[in-house]
Amino acid sequence: MGIAALFLIVILVLIFFILRIPKLTIAKKILIVISVLLLCIIIMAFIFITGFERGRMPKREEIQSVQENFDTIKKTDTKAVAEDTNNVEKNYETPKTIFSIEGNYEFKKGNSTCKMNMTLYYQKNQLKYKLETDSHKFSDHAEIELNEKKDGYYITFKNIEWSEYLGGLDNEGKPLEKDLPLPRNVSGTLYKEEIIIQNYGNSMNYYVVFEECGEKYIELVKK
Repeated sequence: MGIAALFLIVILVLIFFILRIPKLTIAKKILIVISVLLLCIIIMAFIFITGFERGRMPKREEIQSVQENFDTIKKTDTKAVAEDTNNVEKNYETPKTIFSIEGNYEFKKGNSTCKMNMTLYYQKNQLKYKLETDSHKFSDHAEIELNEKKDGYYITFKNIEWSEYLGGLDNEGKPLEKDLPLPRNVSGTLYKEEIIIQNYGNSMNYYVVFEECGEKYIELVKK
């Protein structure tokens, strides 16, 4: 209503000044007044059609409607996030095995001075290991494969560099191939309470996996 009153005042002022122009005939003055009135009507119609009063204070009903829409969206998003979280947790369930694999394994005590501790655990469906010896620490993922008797697993520990590797030897004990790269995966067998790793080879195939442990077969017992 304030805008309409303002336009009405402006129109009256313009008509007043137009009628005061001495050199115009009555017909021209009437034509100009009519043109101004039409122009003002068009402007007013445009303003009301395009919603000039968008800057007004919102009504209570509009605020409530917006709040209800926001609450609905918020509840929907919260539910979706909760469902995604549940799906993630379900996807990361520990894989089924013929016996429990996760746990701590220690070197089987005896006369040997070899010290070795290993932890096996699952993280996001992936079997992981942590291995600690007197002089090294390793951690990465491991892979298992059911053996032929289906009473245990072949297990491979990734990214453990061997201490020595000459490969096949001839009758004189010399390598058949020179400058062989050191393997970086260690294999062994996994049973219900024990892991066994062959630590070094023989006269036909020379290698040493863990030089800090002098045992040919490393036995790690689950605690």
